[in-house]
Amino acid sequence: MQRAPYGLDTRASQGAYVGEAVRLWTAQPTMSLTDFAEALLKTITARLTSAGVPRIRWKVGPGADADGTFDSKAWMIRVNTSSFSAGTPPPTTLGGLTKDEVTAVVGTLYHEARHADQDVLVIRDLLAKKKTVDQVVALTEMPVEVVRAVKARTYPAALDADQRAHAGRMFDVMYGAHKQFLQFLVKHSAAWAGLDRFAGGATVAETAPHVARLTAWQGRELQPHLGRLSALPKRTAMEADLFQRLQTVDAALTTFRGEWRTVARGQQPDEAQLDAAREEAAAARDAILATYKSLESEADAFRVEAAVAAAFTAKLAKP
Repeated sequence: MQRAPYGLDTRASQGAYVGEAVRLWTAQPTMSLTDFAEALLKTITARLTSAGVPRIRWKVGPGADADGTFDSKAWMIRVNTSSFSAGTPPPTTLGGLTKDEVTAVVGTLYHEARHADQDVLVIRDLLAKKKTVDQVVALTEMPVEVVRAVKARTYPAALDADQRAHAGRMFDVMYGAHKQFLQFLVKHSAAWAGLDRFAGGATVAETAPHVARLTAWQGRELQPHLGRLSALPKRTAMEADLFQRLQTVDAALTTFRGEWRTVARGQQPDEAQLDAAREEAAAARDAILATYKSLESEADAFRVEAAVAAAFTAKLAKP
């Protein structure tokens, strides 16, 4: 049985959001990127609030971080308008974006807001399991006022079996036994970005701090996590998939580090050595990204992101 849609996954929520995004894009080319993002976040917030999600805050403006992130501890979406375009200097108004760029922005904002949706589902599932508010806060580090608001809210229906299973899998990779991978990427996203830049031509000196961070993580967290997964007497389908993917990440990082040692020994590497190291950096980057996108919470968020991006494109194409 297919899981019942909730929150931002409903057709009504996506339709309202896409309609507003198209209206602004076609009618307000001089609108600042900050105002554009905030207008879309207001539309999202209205849909989330009607679905029983406590009001999220946001911080929007130019910067050096990822284009969008949701911080569950602060119950806040952070948006970096400088990353909306590859143009130099970055555009500051809506008309300065290409159609592909604005489509990516529309999808990203919805993706990040979906994580608030997901967290409410996780809270509801934990409360249904008789966890107290304080216990939920201790497990997730979400704000106590958010958990209290969810507890006090009367929802139209209890979570169905598929929604509860979905919530449980999300909890495991975000806050539970298998949170290590996602937490590392959230805290040290620059390390993955460093691999990506090295694969694209960044220097050894620029990349060295990121390799050191990845090496420490591999030894201290990734490999012990693999050991725990290996020792499980019986793995769930999610755990079996995660185990296989993390093994691929571990192997890719090990191979890359072998090539890295060759180019980082202190003498000038030749082009063949650099090419080999860059190729393995790309393989490790891709393995990490594939694992990230496979996590229950991210797979769901990327799915709704793709849905609104496709709807936005389709609506623009209509005469």
